[in-house]
Amino acid sequence: MTQTVSGFEIPPIPRNATGPRVPSCGYLVQEIKDGVHWITDGGYQCAFVVCEDGVVAIDAPPSLGGLVTQAIRDVTSKPVTHVVYTHSHGDHIGAVNQFPDDAIRIAQRETHSILLESGDPARRLPDVTFKDSYRLEVGGRVLDLHYKGSNHAPGNSFVHLPQQRILMLVDVIYPGWVPFTNIAQSKNIRGFMAHHDHALAFDFDTMITGHLTRLGTREDVETQRAYMHDIRRAAQHALEITPEKRELAREAVGLDHIYLYFKTMYEAAAAEAARPVIEKWSGRLAGVETLGVNHTLTMYHSLRLDENAEPHVVFFPPLAT
Repeated sequence: MTQTVSGFEIPPIPRNATGPRVPSCGYLVQEIKDGVHWITDGGYQCAFVVCEDGVVAIDAPPSLGGLVTQAIRDVTSKPVTHVVYTHSHGDHIGAVNQFPDDAIRIAQRETHSILLESGDPARRLPDVTFKDSYRLEVGGRVLDLHYKGSNHAPGNSFVHLPQQRILMLVDVIYPGWVPFTNIAQSKNIRGFMAHHDHALAFDFDTMITGHLTRLGTREDVETQRAYMHDIRRAAQHALEITPEKRELAREAVGLDHIYLYFKTMYEAAAAEAARPVIEKWSGRLAGVETLGVNHTLTMYHSLRLDENAEPHVVFFPPLAT
């Protein structure tokens, strides 16, 4: 049931969107399987793998900060010998400087290029880079890194642990929830969509997704894939009804403030087209009531600008009224 708090309507959160409670120490660390652990503060997630003589750390979000090392020390006294960067974003690797200087950093080439340009001392450049794939075999463990093209960000890669049937992909899948605003702030919406199928091509049971309250499953990927295809169909419908909204926008706000005219037209089309999607997924995925229109509008712009979707819409109004 929707609650009203301080004048804001708060939609219900489905049970499948909640995860384990984070202890008062500020982090939860759990073994998933055979030496592979995840760490979470309830909003961000990272991981580490305990090997024969050392530890492979995967990401280190600033929200957890030094708690990442503390969580590792809860499990083992072995040194961190390798650090894997899933991608370049500071909210996921902005605390990797807590690891030893001699730990070998590994990332995809695009991530190296972005970090080189950023010059952020908190995100040290990787020592080892790869183009398409890289196998890290250390201390009886195997981590396969794969890059399938730009998605949420250039360089954002899969980390697959085939022995444990675990897959890590950050900022793409949101178990129990719809993706974050603007379709997870993706740099490449088409790539974001394709990564649902890329993920399902891996052999895995459990997924570490980098965000939110719990681990993911194959079913979570399939569910979000279905939602995103509904959003794409809604965005296509929004394109089709845009001509109807041109006159509505003209009558509502006029043409003098052209940005307001565009905003009114686009948002009216997206809101109408998103309504059935929100009704379908409400109670099944948390956040759809909050971000369903935003996702439709984001996809709408992707279709009209990047994918040459039909029908082709001329958006500029005539200069004369």
